[in-house]
Amino acid sequence: MGGRASIPVQPQAPLVGSNGIMTLHNFIGKINWRQLLIHFVACWFFIHAFQTLSFLYNINLVDTIRQANGRDTIKILTDKGTTATELVYFQLWTSISGFIGLLVAFIISLLISLKRRWFWFNSIIILIATYAFYRLDTLTWPYSQKIFWYLGQMSNNSTVEFLINGLILLAIGIFIFFLKTSNRFIEKHQLAAV
Repeated sequence: MGGRASIPVQPQAPLVGSNGIMTLHNFIGKINWRQLLIHFVACWFFIHAFQTLSFLYNINLVDTIRQANGRDTIKILTDKGTTATELVYFQLWTSISGFIGLLVAFIISLLISLKRRWFWFNSIIILIATYAFYRLDTLTWPYSQKIFWYLGQMSNNSTVEFLINGLILLAIGIFIFFLKTSNRFIEKHQLAAV
């Protein structure tokens, strides 16, 4: 027993440093690129679903503008009795609707993350990234709009058209969030990280 005294090893939790705070390496290791990708796509659908459904706020104004077809729109709006207040409110609702859709998608993403015990900060990253792409207008909506609005445009009624298009986009976003295949794809990263 005349050997060296051994220094006792202090056990540490695997995700924290010696001071009890999560280390940067462990923080980055918990970021799930699969969740970022899947939930980003779902947020994209929510943004555009809410924007599409926002046209229902004043469908008469939409019909009037469509009938004008770029010709003397101000005169046609005046003849129909459209007020400046109606235009401002319509612009307001259609402008903020995408952001409202993003907030709803973020809340769903966060609730899913908490329920499934995924790293909650992934939802924050998705919110920030999607908002940045949304504000920079780089979500490729003008190109995709023709595809996703195709079914609704077969209707001659504007209300039915925007309702069908918005609900299709919303349904796709919901399916992406809650589909078992999507969640299994995300959880593959969780299993690999353990």
